[in-house]
Amino acid sequence: MSRGYQTLRQPIGVTMQDIADELDEQLWDFDHAGEAELPFRSFRAWSGREAPKPGIVYVLRADAADFPVDRFPYICCGDKPGAAPHICIFGRGTVEVLDFLAMLFERFRELEADLNWLLGHGGDLNDLCRVAFAFLQNPVYIHDSMFTLLGQSSRVEGMLELAYSDKDGKYFVPLWLIEDFKFSVGYADTLQQHRPAIWGTDQYPYHMRSLYVNIWDADYYRARILINELHIPFRPGDYRLASILADYALLFLRRDDRGGRHGSRNYEDTAKTLLSGREADPLELRVLLATMGWAANDTFLLVRLQCQDSDLPLSSYSVLRGSLSTAFPGAFVVLYEQRPCMIVDLRTAKTTPAAFRSALAPFLRDGLLYAGASGLTENIRALAAAADQAGFALACAFRERGDRWYISFEDCALDYLLSHIHTPFPIQMQLSPALAQLRRYDQEHGSTYFETLRSYLSNERSVSRTAAALIIHRTTLLYRLEKITALTRLNLDSESTRLYLMLSYRLLEES
Repeated sequence: MSRGYQTLRQPIGVTMQDIADELDEQLWDFDHAGEAELPFRSFRAWSGREAPKPGIVYVLRADAADFPVDRFPYICCGDKPGAAPHICIFGRGTVEVLDFLAMLFERFRELEADLNWLLGHGGDLNDLCRVAFAFLQNPVYIHDSMFTLLGQSSRVEGMLELAYSDKDGKYFVPLWLIEDFKFSVGYADTLQQHRPAIWGTDQYPYHMRSLYVNIWDADYYRARILINELHIPFRPGDYRLASILADYALLFLRRDDRGGRHGSRNYEDTAKTLLSGREADPLELRVLLATMGWAANDTFLLVRLQCQDSDLPLSSYSVLRGSLSTAFPGAFVVLYEQRPCMIVDLRTAKTTPAAFRSALAPFLRDGLLYAGASGLTENIRALAAAADQAGFALACAFRERGDRWYISFEDCALDYLLSHIHTPFPIQMQLSPALAQLRRYDQEHGSTYFETLRSYLSNERSVSRTAAALIIHRTTLLYRLEKITALTRLNLDSESTRLYLMLSYRLLEES
């Protein structure tokens, strides 16, 4: 768009319900299309000189016989029943109704203009809440999925007392209330809501109703906007306005995503602090644990993901994060080092590593992703080590470039150990001298004893499997093994000797 920002596709307009809300006791008859009705762009006095047009509400007198009352919406100063959405008013004349509509439409146009101006000129969610407060006359605030306050209209007496963090200057829902929510079945149900709804007085620890709308980014729950019924009672039209404000809030959040502005402390910083091995703020860690329903000593699995072929833009990883958060509600998905990183509490997710791997497989297949998984850790403060393990497993997946899209650390732990051997002398000096002896003999005599011994050890000393792998007769294999033993004096019945030989072969491959 020319102004460089996105607005709502449909103008806010004015609905029949909005008009009825303002008229209230002056209504004689009111019939409308409910949630299906589209907002009006404007209003007009019916003259009968032109055909009625869609998107316009017409004002007519009760004696207007030529208006199609069964097809087009209208407001009548008097009694005039019809099948189309309509309002019949008593006690007001036509001119007075037209003046009333002019003020009402102008008020809604100013709301839309204010919201679009804020969106295009760097306004934040606090500004959005203040504009909404001025229009609705009730306090408005927005919190994210981690209960950090993203925006509020003002601090009004009677609202919930929010907690405050001196560290980053942010307000958030107090810990005691988060912990209450954790055990509330009713609250869990609200997280699935896709339409405006009421959070009642019996659900809050103080006497106030709230109209709320969950803010969804595709399938990803990002935040919630709430309007407290503090000053004036809710009206039916407020439900539509709450949805519109939620749509605008999402536009603000997406705009800030593109511009790198992140005004919220949604506890990603706490998770990143843990992943980097630094000490997390005790209060923030408690809130993260309470919000997710975790315990510090639960069993955690950490998985890191990355696109197979080419690096995705950060915005694409953000969309993937939203999809993963929706599909795995027991996991916390954070962009760590600009790649999705999943922290999975096996207890709250009610899963096992194998079951989680199976559930993640469709995402890896459809998204052409590699995943590296850590070993299990029994304490959330050990996530840094888990992140290193998952990162090493992910790097192994990229080195292989095979059909193993998900690699656990246990699948490559030996590679990790061998890659972290540090000695003051060359690695070749640590290898079994028998291997160098067999290589020299092969070069001098044209034999293949070096590879025969490797295959024999890899096949766990099974004569039949080794002979099949080398495509030779078992008698030939037994002869070679006797020759190898005679040349090297190796005791292949010794477990430590076999381990030393296998490590030597592996180190030779690495070097």
